[in-house]
Parts: sequence; structure tokens; C-alpha cells
Amino acid sequence: MKKNPFTIQTFFPTGDTRNFHINHVPTRTIQSIVIPRAEVSQAIKSRSELNYNGIYFLFEEEGYLQSNGETMVYIGESEDVAERLKSHVTKKQNWAVAIIFTTISSTNQLTKADIKYLENYCYQKALEANRYKLQQNIPKKSFVSESREADLNDIFQSISTLLSFSGYPIFIPVNNEKNQEIFYLKARNSDAKAIYTVDGLTVLKNSRITPLSEGKGFVRQKLLNQLTNSGVISKEGIFLKDYTFSAPSTASDILAKGSYNGWTSWKNKNNQTLDEVTNRSTEL
Repeated sequence: MKKNPFTIQTFFPTGDTRNFHINHVPTRTIQSIVIPRAEVSQAIKSRSELNYNGIYFLFEEEGYLQSNGETMVYIGESEDVAERLKSHVTKKQNWAVAIIFTTISSTNQLTKADIKYLENYCYQKALEANRYKLQQNIPKKSFVSESREADLNDIFQSISTLLSFSGYPIFIPVNNEKNQEIFYLKARNSDAKAIYTVDGLTVLKNSRITPLSEGKGFVRQKLLNQLTNSGVISKEGIFLKDYTFSAPSTASDILAKGSYNGWTSWKNKNNQTLDEVTNRSTEL
């Protein structure tokens, strides 16, 4: 079944794609701040929202997305994320990237009960997915009203989407992927495999982008640079980790360095397009 299209905006406050950056869906109230460990001090000095309530994830880079779930993640919450991050930096912990979630409005902040609820909910969903090894005890769940619980579950979906967009699909079950149908892309000498999940199209590790120069209509150079600088794609054009694109066409554009309709360019082993397969699944 096709999902509704949407936009994710990325802002680079320092003008450097290798530094910390901010992602958010314009129609949502939640944003993610992606901070490499070495840039924590600079981010704290320039981003006032880090001084308020938030939920955060500390990711280990090496061994990312191993099926045995040995790559570690720490999920936390704080009423002053900046101070909490400072304490994590001083400790000898093996994490490389922090992703913090806060609201984009100073008048619509998450409460202490909200972030405690989200911490527990994210922990449970990550445990179910079994993609990462959780480096903590079970967080205590706070009480929220039924209506607020619905709001927070909606916020969780945004958190999941933004994490997947950043290359950390922590809530997508590994076992489910093994049962997913594989789709292939060979456009312009690219060589890629992917699966279609609830969060988008996940291009699998070891997929290769085209060695050819940019084709006519290619408008994704900035994103390609970002994926290369952040270590998702090697300088040789190989995906070093699984990466989830919110839209199949974006994945096709990056891999083939052109302009493609992802719904028709991705095909399964029976030469059926992603569009045909998803429509057939809906009809059944």
C-alpha cells in the first residue's frame, strides 16, 4: 500500500554537512537534532532548544545494523538535554552520534510526563524490533491521559521516521526484513537491493550507486554529499549500512544519479514493479 508523500527539511546551522544538523517534517511539531559526539559543545552553545525537555538516542557506529543486534543504543530523556549530553560526553561511553528530539515551538514544550512516556515507549518498540542492543535498564513509564497518549503515539511515528531518515531505523524489526520481498535496481549500471517497509524504502548494505557521472535532471547532489560525508555511502559509492529513504524515487535518484520514478524503477525477481506489487497486496 502506498503511503502519502511528505517533505523532510534538513537545516545545517554551521553550513557544514559534516557538522550537527536539524531535521523536521514541516507539518509536525517535533524535530531531530543530529549531533556527532565531537560537535556536542558547539551544538549546545548554538541551540537553545537543547536546554529544555527532550528525548535522545546515543548510537554506536561500528557494526551498525548487524543482524545479531550487537550494535548498542542508549535511549534517555531529560528536562535539560544539554546538561545530560555534557555528562555523557565526559563518561567513557562508546557512542558516536546523539539524536535529540524536541518540539519546534517554545510554547508547546513536551512535559516531564511526556518524555518519560516516550522514553519507555521507544524502549519497548526498540526491544520488539531487536535491531540494537539496549544499553540500559527498563525506563519507568509515566501516566498520561488517553488523549495525550494518542498525541504521543503520533509523535513517536515522527521520531521513527526521522530516525530512519538519518540512517537509524531502530524500530523496524530485523526478522520482518528477512521475510520482506527484495526489490532490485540496475539503472545506469547501479546495483542495488532494497525492501519496502512501513517507514519507506530501505536500501540494503553493499548496494552500489552508478559509477557514471550525474545524469540529466539529477537534483540530489546535496543529499548524496550528505550521505557520503556521514558515512552511509563510501567514497567508492558503496552503501556501508542499510539506509531508509522516505520515498522510493529518492533512493532511485541517488543510486542512478538521475531522475527516476521509484515506484516503477524498483523491480522484484519476477520483474514486477514496486507499484504493481504494492497495488496487488492492497487488492488481496
